[in-house]
Order: sequence, then C-alpha cells, then structure tokens
Amino acid sequence: MNDTIEIKIDGSKLTPETFILAVQQFFALIKGVANNVCGPSKQVRWTVEVEKGSNRVRGRVLNPSRESAQSIKAVCAGINSLRGGFISVPKGFTACEIRATQALADLLGDEIDAITIQNGHNPESVTRAIVPTANTILGGEKSHAFGSLEGVINSMSDKHGFQCTIKEQNYDRDVICYFQKPEIIEEAIRGFRRRVLIYGLIRYINEGFPDNMVVDMVKIFPEESELPTLAEVQAIYK
Repeated sequence: MNDTIEIKIDGSKLTPETFILAVQQFFALIKGVANNVCGPSKQVRWTVEVEKGSNRVRGRVLNPSRESAQSIKAVCAGINSLRGGFISVPKGFTACEIRATQALADLLGDEIDAITIQNGHNPESVTRAIVPTANTILGGEKSHAFGSLEGVINSMSDKHGFQCTIKEQNYDRDVICYFQKPEIIEEAIRGFRRRVLIYGLIRYINEGFPDNMVVDMVKIFPEESELPTLAEVQAIYK
C-alpha cells in the first residue's frame, strides 16, 4: 500500500520564500484531496520528511488505509487530467485543490524550472498547461469555448512544457498555446514562423479577446511558392 507522496522542485535561483510557498501549496493539495476522498471519519494524519541536501519534500501517511492510498493516487491522476486539458473536476478534487495545483503551476518561471509530484510510480510534471485548464474549470462556461485561430507562430519554449505564441490576425494579439501530444508539438515546430490554423480550447479574457488555448490540432498553410500557378490550375481542367 502506497503511503507516501513527494514533490521535487528544481531551480538554480530558487529562494527560500518561493520554495516554502511551493511546499505549502503541495500540502494544501494532498491534504485537501485526502480529506475529500477519506471523509471526516477517516482523516489522514501526515508527517513531513526531507532528505538532507535534497530538493524533495515527502508527505508520509501515519495512519495508512485503503482510502489514504486512493487519495494519493487521486492527486497524481488529477494533475495528469488538468495538464491534459480535460475540462472536468478531477476525482477527489474541489475548487480548493484545483487552485492549489494552479498556484504550483504559476510558480514556474525565473526561480523554478520544473516541479514534479510522485507517489512511487511515474512522476507527474506540473506544467504551465495546467493554468488555462484550471482557469476554465474555475471560471465557468462564459470564459472559454472550442474554436480555431489563424495566425503566425512567432515564438516557442520548452522550458515548462512545450508552448508557443501565435500572432492572431483578427485581433492582432499574441495568444499563448499549450501542447501535450507529441505529434501536435512536431507539427507546431514545422509551422514556426508560418501561417497556421490551430484548433482547441480557447480561453477569453473579460474584454472578449482570446488569451490562451490548449491545442488539439495544427494545420500549416502552404507558402506562396508552394501554391500552383494559374497556368497549372488551368491545365488541370483542360
């Protein structure tokens, strides 16, 4: 029976304040999910373990049970679901645990390069892709919709999970795009600095402009040099 779950925080410029904040959100997440799964009659008691010189902090259950093991499993499954862009509240989560996971993802940046959470199996990466999914779930139906955007991919980053920025042509705004599937990532890389059509879950800000999206499809438009000439088109119909 699995009675431990740990967080690993990587960052070359990590300050004590940011490290403590990440650990606080981690324990808010795992304690919240445990309370939701186990209920008030089987409350989980936790202890903290930190290895000397390590960037890992472990939570260990002092009163392990079948329910506590299920809650630990639910934490990692929930992170996987939010990172994957599934617009539903993960099992064992409430708005509080979604906010804690979102807060962890928001810490990625100058100080923190990577965050992983592990329960003895494969580690689950906390990436920036969690943020738009959490925003959508917490914000309700009015803030998001499935749709497509057209524009030019003008920047890319793989630091905190692959993402790119597209210059959207209708509003002349940069829209951040998050990716999960390797084949879609490869298509986006091929479309760098080219005009593309992307489809997925779009999140809109209050003014009605698209702000970011979780991408399900990328279609690259051909360059002008790749298009058939008028003579070639006429030849087809002769």
